[in-house]
Amino acid sequence: MLHAIATILATRTVEGVWQFYVSQMAEWGFPHAAYHGVRLLSAANEQVADDSIFLSSYSPRLLHDLVSQNLFSSVPMYRWITQHKGSESWGWLQARRLAGRLTASELRAIDLFTRYGHVSGYAVSLADSVHRVRAGVIMSGAVGQRQDKLDEYWHLYQPQIEALTGLVHLRLASLPYTPPDEVLTARQREVLECISIGHTTQEIAEVLDVTPSTVEKHLRLARKALGARTTAQAVLLAASRRQMFVDPGEACTVASNQAATGSPATAPQQPWGFASIVETSDYMREHIPET
Repeated sequence: MLHAIATILATRTVEGVWQFYVSQMAEWGFPHAAYHGVRLLSAANEQVADDSIFLSSYSPRLLHDLVSQNLFSSVPMYRWITQHKGSESWGWLQARRLAGRLTASELRAIDLFTRYGHVSGYAVSLADSVHRVRAGVIMSGAVGQRQDKLDEYWHLYQPQIEALTGLVHLRLASLPYTPPDEVLTARQREVLECISIGHTTQEIAEVLDVTPSTVEKHLRLARKALGARTTAQAVLLAASRRQMFVDPGEACTVASNQAATGSPATAPQQPWGFASIVETSDYMREHIPET
């Protein structure tokens, strides 16, 4: 366990953290896992989703079927994650099914998982353990494995699984983002950083040895790139999306699994990606290819 903790803390990319987590979970009897996290912005008692991340070792075909049939948000254990803390077995959803307490869309989602052989599993809600981030992990055993057999692995490794899952969540939340399509230039980042620590436009112009009008131009372009209406909002969004005060020497992603692990390259997992204020299903359609 100490080796796993040290590896997670030393890994500097989203892909690397996720690959190690998946491999460790497989050793503990859970070869399939999916992590979903949403960053939130709150103001005046309202919340909006500012960013989203989805990482999975499930079959891309299963994920594509869930998204294409608009069933992702209907997965019962995903709904459990959004409303509870802690962990729960998939026995919970089977009990609700027998009691007739699942909706038609929830039943279709379960049937999709069953079609791909996933009939047992657990869910871990990470709730509010990271400020402004809500996340959770759905995990399952080998294809066709019954819940009672998977329960044996859970009882054996529950403390390690919950601890490592929490650590992975903290690590993912601290890693830099993949930039949005319209990224900030170095100069746009500089002027926003100067504004954020209290400098005026005139002071920034003197520090950067440019004219005040040039500073205003960079601020205008930064607002446009971030989709912000005001400079104050641009500073907030840039900070939220880790576009400011980020060590330029810290890699955000790697080109392939081979670059990270030395193993043959496979399709890279998706890191944090700017999703604007969109539904999860829209984000998933953009990031999970049809196979």
